[in-house]
Amino acid sequence: MKFLVTGASGFVGGSLVDRLLGFGFEVVAVSKSGGFTSKGQVIHSVDFFSEMVPTSLLSNVDVVYHLAGIAHERASNEEYEKINIAATLKLAEKASICSVSRFVFLSSVNANSGSNDFIRSMEPYADSKKIAENELEKRFFDNDMSVDIVRSSLVYGQGMKGNLLTLAKAIDKGLPRPPEIGARNMISLEDLVSFLVLIVQESSDGVRKTVVTDGEVYSVSRVYDAIRAMFGREKANSWLPLGAWRIMSLFYDLVLRLPVGVTFQKLFSDQLFDSSELKNWKVTISFEDALEKSFNSYFWNT
Repeated sequence: MKFLVTGASGFVGGSLVDRLLGFGFEVVAVSKSGGFTSKGQVIHSVDFFSEMVPTSLLSNVDVVYHLAGIAHERASNEEYEKINIAATLKLAEKASICSVSRFVFLSSVNANSGSNDFIRSMEPYADSKKIAENELEKRFFDNDMSVDIVRSSLVYGQGMKGNLLTLAKAIDKGLPRPPEIGARNMISLEDLVSFLVLIVQESSDGVRKTVVTDGEVYSVSRVYDAIRAMFGREKANSWLPLGAWRIMSLFYDLVLRLPVGVTFQKLFSDQLFDSSELKNWKVTISFEDALEKSFNSYFWNT
């Protein structure tokens, strides 16, 4: 089989490319920055804001994994529209014309899972993913190319950035323990990649949505305790009341110019989902077991 992977220089994309190459598959790697994979293969440079994958790169491709996109909350509306929505649809249309049999779109559980109607959230990123999902469903419900929309929960693993790393840095500097409120799902990078590899081995027609999590329930206090234990410290006795966390979250939103309330919602809201089952796919690791490896590159090699 031959695969094309966008976002090949990214956190998930880089790992997926390595896994596919390790299995002996032919892989066409694409990213905005270009460069080389960890195995020395060329990564073709394509900026989805103003470009599209050349037809030549889609020649004889069986499966397209579209992982490229903007995930941070400070992008402009134009960037979300052009990259997360328009580029996704253009690539899917082009893949279909080039006789690609499978198109896999990496979305997010925050894209209002379970609803076919668009409900605007507090996160432009999640909104853009939902709009792209809706359009893929409209355009490819009856097409020779099958489409898999994979709604992933929060991904952790070696090389990650974002909120989990920010939280770990704050805990390292003495952040008090949060209250026992809120629950969400997560998944390790290794388990997500194995899910993405296996999903294209299942037969599927039309457009299919799947949700992937590790099945565990994580509160911010559970994550806090696990990270603190990673640093070799005892469970914290001091804690901050919820009101103090609300004020700190508001300040963080204002400093980073995020939608007001989004940080508090991410930390303390309940966002639990039933993970889709795949034949031969099993979760291999929990957050606690993967911690040291996940944060190794930042806390021990710098």
